[in-house]
Amino acid sequence: MGKNLTKRQKEILRHILTFYEENNYPPSVRDIARLHNCSVKGAYDHILALEKKGFIERAARRSRSIVLTESAKHVLRPASERRIPLIGRIAAGGPILADEHFEEFCDFPLDKWEKDNYRFFALKIEGDSMRDAGILDGDIGIFRYQQSAEPGKIIVALVDSEGTAEKEATVKYYFREGRRNILRAANPAYPDTIVQNLQIQGILRGLVRPQV
Repeated sequence: MGKNLTKRQKEILRHILTFYEENNYPPSVRDIARLHNCSVKGAYDHILALEKKGFIERAARRSRSIVLTESAKHVLRPASERRIPLIGRIAAGGPILADEHFEEFCDFPLDKWEKDNYRFFALKIEGDSMRDAGILDGDIGIFRYQQSAEPGKIIVALVDSEGTAEKEATVKYYFREGRRNILRAANPAYPDTIVQNLQIQGILRGLVRPQV
């Protein structure tokens, strides 16, 4: 499948997306010709090229059947957004960014000061233990992957899951007292968790609250 797009083809892809967002149905060949001030044949040739390269799909003998593929959505994604894996349950001893832990992928905007070589992952927050830090049940935390953190940072750490051989990811404030690692909630109803060994997996860099 071809990967390279001409400037004109990328413009057409973007207009297909915009047309669909504004009208809730895809454009016809004539719509594309009108938007780009070209002939119907010229628009059709562009559509054939985009289809051949794998950026759109069409149903046979239907005038409004253009569908953008994942490759097209990736090309049109703003540069400030990053596709981030949403992490599920963690197997014992397994790295948090192992493929088998991914439930799905999400696109999130990242601040410009974040370097491209940083790795990020997302984790759905469960419970109200961090409510006083503004982190609520159902929120999605965006974490930068790293295995160390300064005291006072909000981190995601792997801890033993009670009654299973798996690890659970927990989000808490991180502190140290001597050799003890302390995980502290932002809710007085939850006591500190004190552990000798701790697997820090990342620090909180952002928060997304899904719209209900």
